[in-house]
Amino acid sequence: MADSYLTVSQVAVDIDMRNRVTACAAQQGHPAPEKWSWDNAYIWASTPSWAEKWDYAVATHPEPEYSPGADPAVITDADVLARVQQMLPDFVPMEGSR
Repeated sequence: MADSYLTVSQVAVDIDMRNRVTACAAQQGHPAPEKWSWDNAYIWASTPSWAEKWDYAVATHPEPEYSPGADPAVITDADVLARVQQMLPDFVPMEGSR
């Protein structure tokens, strides 16, 4: 199943997901990780398979308080790191990161 635009938009505006991407960008040495995460939200949210994973998580967790963005089993930290590193190839990481 293809990633839907609706789901991509939900991933992009989810505060938990945005905070995770921001934290990753900060660890990778980006000088303005919050602004970068905000400015590029629809790009990282459209990473292939992320919306599909998100839809599956929502379908299998019917409880209203469930947040797929806060569930590291949906879009893993490794998924986030791989995408952020792909999007930030020109940044030199901070000492001790990576």
